[in-house]
Amino acid sequence: MGVHDMRASPPIFVACALLAAAGAPPAARAGDPFLIRNDQPVGRLYGVPVGVDADPAAAPGFGLRVGLDVANGSIEQSAGPTELTLDGETWVLRLAGRHVWKNGWRVMAGVPVVSHQGGGTDSFIEEYHDAMGLPNGNRKRRPADRLEYRYRRNGETRFNQTDSTTGLGDVFVAVAAPLARDRAGTRALDAVAGVELPTGDSDRLLGSGSWDFSLGLAAADFATLAKWNLELHGGAGVLALTEGDVLPDFQEPVAVYGDLAVGWRLARWLVPRVQIDFHSPFFADTDQGPLDDWAVELVCGATVSLPGRFALDLAVAEDIAVQTAPDVAFHVGLKRSL
Repeated sequence: MGVHDMRASPPIFVACALLAAAGAPPAARAGDPFLIRNDQPVGRLYGVPVGVDADPAAAPGFGLRVGLDVANGSIEQSAGPTELTLDGETWVLRLAGRHVWKNGWRVMAGVPVVSHQGGGTDSFIEEYHDAMGLPNGNRKRRPADRLEYRYRRNGETRFNQTDSTTGLGDVFVAVAAPLARDRAGTRALDAVAGVELPTGDSDRLLGSGSWDFSLGLAAADFATLAKWNLELHGGAGVLALTEGDVLPDFQEPVAVYGDLAVGWRLARWLVPRVQIDFHSPFFADTDQGPLDDWAVELVCGATVSLPGRFALDLAVAEDIAVQTAPDVAFHVGLKRSL
């Protein structure tokens, strides 16, 4: 991957070093869902909450998580008067923190650093798809290592990003209030309210230019399927969007989102997990399915407990609603409670 590694890797090393220097904490809970969301270069612009999952066993105190996603896609298509190209690679480094009080209330914040690059993993992904028996679409017909995010309508270019760029994305803050807990600390239901601020540069597709307000529920259940060592997480909610800077003529004012995760506690140190994330379209009448259709992403991976009470997430995401999410995304995360 060459130059792309050099550009995107140092921030995660710095974040991991900060976590390692933070002192001896309680063990990180391996059951948390992955810190990932749909990183399609346009779909990722709006404020679907991430890292707000309920945890009935959360201890009071402060926690930090860091996640790195490498999302690669290759779309080039025309429909009616429109042309859409989403060919490139988007790296997203997420730094997330939360504080839990004794009464179960939580406050959370997330800071993303976004980098749009040429498709440095194109060749690897083609080989991965071939090995898994998955289609490569038009990948083998297009030049490798290319960055081209563009939408044209009636000959007018509505967004165009062809130069590599890196910068701050849209910052997210949220608060969660406990609605229900059981005495055993195995079930929880929270109400979560959040806002994503327009801190990213919309001209470079780093942010939306919109204030995104979210209100939803987050639930966890470690008891119902406990005899099979299965842990459940889920959530759903509504987003209210102010007018953004990216395709404002087609932007929807309201969207819904949700997620469901199942973790299997195979061993004390190993939790394989399957996770589905979805949201309704943020745009309408663009004549392009990747923008106008519901987005659904399947994430498969595992959490591994490490010495020093760390937990490491490794996962791969695929667009099961084709072209509404990245063709493939690779995720690595590290978490620790302080």
